[in-house]
Amino acid sequence: MMKVWTADEFTEDASVLAPRLLGQYLVHETPQGTCIGRIVETEAYGCAYNGFADDGAHSFKGLTKRTAPMFRAGGISYVYLIYGMYCCFNIVTGPAGSGQAVLIRAAEPVNGLELMQERRRAAKNARSLMNGPGKLCQAMAITRQENGLPLTAGPLYIAHPEKELSFQVVTTTRINIDYAVHGKHFPWRFYIKDNPYVSKV
Repeated sequence: MMKVWTADEFTEDASVLAPRLLGQYLVHETPQGTCIGRIVETEAYGCAYNGFADDGAHSFKGLTKRTAPMFRAGGISYVYLIYGMYCCFNIVTGPAGSGQAVLIRAAEPVNGLELMQERRRAAKNARSLMNGPGKLCQAMAITRQENGLPLTAGPLYIAHPEKELSFQVVTTTRINIDYAVHGKHFPWRFYIKDNPYVSKV
């Protein structure tokens, strides 16, 4: 049996939790079936680094209707739309009011492979199913309807794997935030070294 993350486990800053989430399971139970992905790539957003606020985070300009989930206490989902068509799934972290979240950039299929392939008809193989945030949401049927859900119980939650795997973590700068003056230099992207399911950049 997998052990679901508790609310207390989401209280750390995003930059601390982002590497800790690697190797953990993202689970989505839907009427069509349950899909599980092992998280292999993350990015932290919010808070500050070396005295500079994260101008790459949605929360940088303050509380809005869109960013409201980021300002809640850690342990809920933050799902937003990019390019008017793709969803991105984030895990809100830290204390209420801090405006922090971890973007799940890529995952390795663990369960529900056929269902994920059906949802991602363009994917030729398992490696390309969830090697990007938009692809991940499509494969796991995560939409704006899942925005603001608690991640400590079904249908969408984070769980510890039955067996923790050992791996090396690569730390680098985040992707596609060239608009951020300071944030584009923050070393807040983390991924499992040599994992074939990490996004291509």
